[in-house]
Amino acid sequence: MKTRDVPQEESILAGHQRACYAQDENGHYVVVGSIGWEVEKIVNGQANDEVRAQIAQALAGARRGVLSPLAYHMARRQMDPGLLAAYTGFSRWRIRWHLRPKVFAGLPERILQRYADAMQLPLDELRALPAGDDHERL
Repeated sequence: MKTRDVPQEESILAGHQRACYAQDENGHYVVVGSIGWEVEKIVNGQANDEVRAQIAQALAGARRGVLSPLAYHMARRQMDPGLLAAYTGFSRWRIRWHLRPKVFAGLPERILQRYADAMQLPLDELRALPAGDDHERL
């Protein structure tokens, strides 16, 4: 892309700029400021909608008693069992086991604390679900 072709349309950057690489008139790559473009705004909006849907689904499952609060907090932080396993040192299988409400309810505090530390949450918040639709702040 040439420097004159770097998009300068409305985007998610809210008037801020980010660095893009483009070729100048001599064919050298240079850094050019861009405020983004409409396509980027649409794609990021769709991705955010998908993340919100996954969070809402995990929250609904936890409220119905099908999933533990851990599932909601994992969705909120966009973590899957593999990523959470890397942060906690638990196996993926063990994390999946802890997604069961009865199992999660019986976990000792030391295990819950490892989850809370990995997700940077207070222990009380890890055990609880939000009231209302507080999860929609994304």
